[in-house]
Amino acid sequence: MLGSWIEPAGATNILDIGTGSGLLALMLAQKSTSTAKILGIDIDHEAVEQAKVNGVNSPWADKLSFVQLAAQELQTATHCCQSFDLIVSNPPYFPLNITANQQNAPKADLSRIVARQTTSLLHTELLNYVNIHLSQSGCFYCVLPADCAENFINYGALLGLHLEQQLLVQTQPAAKFTRVLLKFSRYKKEAQINRLTIYNKDKHYSDDYISLCKAFYLAF
Repeated sequence: MLGSWIEPAGATNILDIGTGSGLLALMLAQKSTSTAKILGIDIDHEAVEQAKVNGVNSPWADKLSFVQLAAQELQTATHCCQSFDLIVSNPPYFPLNITANQQNAPKADLSRIVARQTTSLLHTELLNYVNIHLSQSGCFYCVLPADCAENFINYGALLGLHLEQQLLVQTQPAAKFTRVLLKFSRYKKEAQINRLTIYNKDKHYSDDYISLCKAFYLAF
């Protein structure tokens, strides 16, 4: 959903923090200009290797690169661009809570568990690194649980990263809003707030959801 919502416009240097298998980076490669370069970084070696395979086998291989790198290391990585006009992230969203059973899980399963938790990159740290690497005219997009959004938005404002757009997402018309898609820029303006319902009352995809995602879902 985040990849469908992002508008890369004329961005030429794009950073995907926590790229995983590279899905979001691939979506941006499809939507961005022919001259855009997209860097996906992740701390998980196996995920990065899979992202490389996915990138090479895509029509946009020349636009994509993937590196095993933590956001904390980006500032000292001399082989990487240091300023980006578009930064995107689907950050970890559960607090640290790895059970004894999970500790004994297969390596691939444990990697997925860790990837969804905020241990390796706190939300405040994420915003700090975005602030360092986002160009003056750049934009930052991310998706969060709805109950994390207010603190995230407030901390971003302290850094001069101002909310520009917000999309509140609910699964069904009567359900709580559980996720929120956010767009930040360095320019303070009144934020545009919209709402999206994934399923209608008949439990079919809503027209709005289909309209948003149809470019990437063959079922639509």
